[in-house]
Amino acid sequence: MKILYDAVSSEYIYPLSKKDISRVKELILPELLEKIRKIRFGCNTRTTQEGKTTQYGNSYEIRINFCLNNSKTLLLSDNNKYKDQIKEFGGVIDNKARLITWGMKNARRYALFLILHEIGHIVYCDKYLKGNMDTKGSLAEEQWCDNYAIDNLKLFDG
Repeated sequence: MKILYDAVSSEYIYPLSKKDISRVKELILPELLEKIRKIRFGCNTRTTQEGKTTQYGNSYEIRINFCLNNSKTLLLSDNNKYKDQIKEFGGVIDNKARLITWGMKNARRYALFLILHEIGHIVYCDKYLKGNMDTKGSLAEEQWCDNYAIDNLKLFDG
């Protein structure tokens, strides 16, 4: 599996290191790891997606769009579930400025959640969709992936 970080200017930072990703890899079953060919970290300010998984035959690529600019990220949605999740992970929302302020520890934990959520999509696809990923996950799938991420995040913390 390749781990790639898009080049960013000096005011942007990624909260996860390759060492953090190595720890995630230790928690995931080897047969699942074999299916993930790339995890790419980006910093696109024009998207509303923090994570995306794309299927290529029997393999997958994960894209995580989460980097900090002076300890802040953009508020991507007014959806209450999204905002509640941000608050649960310690992000402080400024609705007027459309920004979220993060402490580095909380941003790191949230970025881990995003990766584990996307890995959850792969597990869900294998388990319930017979290996054919839907282009847009259902609400049930999204909730399942959230639960998968939270459960595995507990292992990471332990």
